[in-house]
Amino acid sequence: MTNKLRIQKAQGFTLIETMVALLLLSTAIAAQLTIASKGLSTSVIAKDQIGAFNLAQDGMEYIRFVRDTNRLKGANWLTGAGGTSAGIDLSTCASAGATVSCYVDSVQSSVTSCTSNVCPLLSYDSTNHYYSYTTGNTSPQRYRRIITITTPVGSNADEAKVSVVVQWTAVGGATKSVTVQENMLNWQ
Repeated sequence: MTNKLRIQKAQGFTLIETMVALLLLSTAIAAQLTIASKGLSTSVIAKDQIGAFNLAQDGMEYIRFVRDTNRLKGANWLTGAGGTSAGIDLSTCASAGATVSCYVDSVQSSVTSCTSNVCPLLSYDSTNHYYSYTTGNTSPQRYRRIITITTPVGSNADEAKVSVVVQWTAVGGATKSVTVQENMLNWQ
């Protein structure tokens, strides 16, 4: 009788042992899925931030290009007035102490004032792989680029503070932004 009892105990797991094993296994799997989910959402956030930062840098580089082009033509560095030929006018972005905003299309070389300080969304041209407002086979994106040029009141006319803000709607509907600022000088 004792041998028979010993044989029955050694035949398999009890229900409690099976439940504990399943609990441990599901905890281990859930932890890995949580880590993978966090990694995926972090990579989406990083992709959006990198795209926004590159668009902000593009806006800043365009403002530098305009300044340099205007000066090389002998024109005013912000308005493009005077010189050998008409330059590019940034006065729609510039103000003395007030907030005036504009958007630039570096592909079309255009500067446009924002309506009620609300700039349009950039579009992406999937054929040529660039962001623009007007050209190519574009589809609207979620990035909005806002440029302001502030000339300090009573300061030297050879200095301006340029601010480029790129806003986007992140996953979940939150509005995020990246800002690039530079104090720009008239180099001539």
